[in-house]
Amino acid sequence: MAEEEVTPRASSLIMSMRSLGYSFNNSIADILDNSISAEASQIEINCLWEGVDPIIEIKDNGKGMSLDELREAMRPGTHSPLEKRSGEDLGRFGLGLKTASFSQCKRLVVKTTKKGETFCAIWDLDKVEKENKWLLDISKCENSDDCKGTTVRWENIDTLIKKDRQNGKETFENIIYNLTNHVGITFQRYINGDRNKIRFFVNNIECDAYDPFFKSKSTSSPQEYIKDKNLSCLVESFTLPSKEKCTEEEWNLYAGKEGYLANQGFYLYRNGRLISEPTWFGLEKKTPKRKLCRVKIDIDNSNDVIWQLDVKKSKAVPPPFIRKRLRNIIRELVSPAERNFNNRVQRLSNTQILPIWDRKANKEGVFYSVSREHPLIKSFLKNIDHESKQNLENILNLIDAGIGGIAEGIYADFSDDKNINLIDSKDLEKDELEKIILTAKSFIKELTINDKVTLIQAKETLQKLSPFKESWPLIKDLI
Repeated sequence: MAEEEVTPRASSLIMSMRSLGYSFNNSIADILDNSISAEASQIEINCLWEGVDPIIEIKDNGKGMSLDELREAMRPGTHSPLEKRSGEDLGRFGLGLKTASFSQCKRLVVKTTKKGETFCAIWDLDKVEKENKWLLDISKCENSDDCKGTTVRWENIDTLIKKDRQNGKETFENIIYNLTNHVGITFQRYINGDRNKIRFFVNNIECDAYDPFFKSKSTSSPQEYIKDKNLSCLVESFTLPSKEKCTEEEWNLYAGKEGYLANQGFYLYRNGRLISEPTWFGLEKKTPKRKLCRVKIDIDNSNDVIWQLDVKKSKAVPPPFIRKRLRNIIRELVSPAERNFNNRVQRLSNTQILPIWDRKANKEGVFYSVSREHPLIKSFLKNIDHESKQNLENILNLIDAGIGGIAEGIYADFSDDKNINLIDSKDLEKDELEKIILTAKSFIKELTINDKVTLIQAKETLQKLSPFKESWPLIKDLI
């Protein structure tokens, strides 16, 4: 049988390489990986708006490339993922520079300086498509005083939203803001110096490191080192502080844009660089009980194949041995966060507080009902006629039955603590405080006249009830 070399059609393949599913932030991160591998200590990302189109430049002060190195760097698939790499290399397939750039733009310009020589290479996708040939423009350039390292420039960006100039710029500014945050969490361990310290700038503003584990106030578990033959990873669990143990600013900061519920789970780092969004890898579900649990997993680039790291370096799958070990230890990892949650739930049954809702459990699950033993409800029921009592009981039964139908919505609203409107006496408006005082006086009158209790006993009862207990220091001398 005769063998033939079947060369891919340049016009088709170059366009297919644009559709690998990169997000804008992941594309930038892939370029930054190359700068880190080039031993840069400072990387500048400039998002420009020139004329009617945006321009992106990523400039580093790394070791740069020679002419041959530049040519290879611009070649699609320059390295095999099976090749052994430096322990600090963040590359994977030898595709990142091209696929990340092509996913966002149709003209890629790379300018680099090494040993006093500067070279420039350009991929123009319109030209490749038109000629149906892998035509790379590459040439030597004149040196300038500021020539150092490598600059990657994206032109003819056609993936960002194109509107009129004013709305387009506003969208672009939002993208820049999100990019700054993405760099801060993805390369956090480089920014704060845990790895080789690197300074990142977006439009001349330095990126701050964002530690998703809030180590200064979180409780950590002992590190777990998992190793088998050529496999290894380091696992460490953190339980973030509950809301009452941090400031409101801290609570909102570490919730992140997605919230605590979404941001629980495993955070996978490869050579100190965040790879995946938080996930339990299908081993657990994301629930409010575990929302304060975040687990760090560290691997190096020798584990790429076995972890099935994708070309975008944004997803990976734990190999069977690691997965089995994680399943075995996951209870230990999440139990501190669950205990924290359970302690908060137990407050519902605190004998020092008289809640309006009764929490009950049976073999079918947990349900809530309006407490008929609540002092005010009990007093009201005691002092109305039989028909009115029956009508009120029907209304309370209707509320009890209806709470089940909206439980899912309540669960969603409260699970992240973002929508909980707890009463804080310091934040009460004057008219709100007056309403609470009037209501308290009315209830005290009801209790002292109809239930024949003393004023002191009535106040003691009221102090255990919401919303009076939250504002008691302000109202106790006014009722």
